[in-house]
Amino acid sequence: MKHKRFLTGAISLALVAVVSVGATLAYFTDKTETAENVFTTGKVKIELIDRLPGDYEATKDDHTWKAVDNGDNSSITYNEVLPGDYLQKEVGFSTAADSNDCYVAIRVETEVTSLPHANGKLTEPAVAAQLSDLIREQVEEANGSAWIAEYSVREPGVVTYFFRTAVPAGTENVLLFDGIQIPGEEWGNEYADMAFNVKVQAAAIQADNTTLDTLMDMSWDELTSLE
Repeated sequence: MKHKRFLTGAISLALVAVVSVGATLAYFTDKTETAENVFTTGKVKIELIDRLPGDYEATKDDHTWKAVDNGDNSSITYNEVLPGDYLQKEVGFSTAADSNDCYVAIRVETEVTSLPHANGKLTEPAVAAQLSDLIREQVEEANGSAWIAEYSVREPGVVTYFFRTAVPAGTENVLLFDGIQIPGEEWGNEYADMAFNVKVQAAAIQADNTTLDTLMDMSWDELTSLE
């Protein structure tokens, strides 16, 4: 019994000691004035070029195809196209004066909307891919190796072009291509009454703290979903 009373007393004394220490703690304190740091983020701003040339002439030999600029830099309609025609169309981009340096890509989607004389070999996806190849040839002829072409495996007729170097602010009229050469005698009656669209869209990311590979590794949906 004496032993138990001794343990109880020791525990009680220990608890009192803890409370006593806590009650006597104090801190030396001081403060400074608040420093305010202001950060302003930059921006990337580009403009898509999709237009008829300023010196537009739509005549080839005795045939004139009719191009109609639908305004707002949004679309151009080409009517009465014949084999051998060269369809003038400038596609490219400019960067705004207040933009940060950036890497730029242009997506070109060729879609055949009507092919009445399609057969086993001549299908809409096959012709769309053929037209994409024609555009790529125009890009290489006009710009050499300034652009990198990346084909879509799942979407025939879709090619994304990446400008190899970072583009400074205030850069104007960087062209991807300035026309589409329609094949001549290679296109026979099976191509008659065909209709196709060429859709273009540009996207860009900041050059600082990124690389061209950063842009190329992003999906087009990722790029265009950013506001």
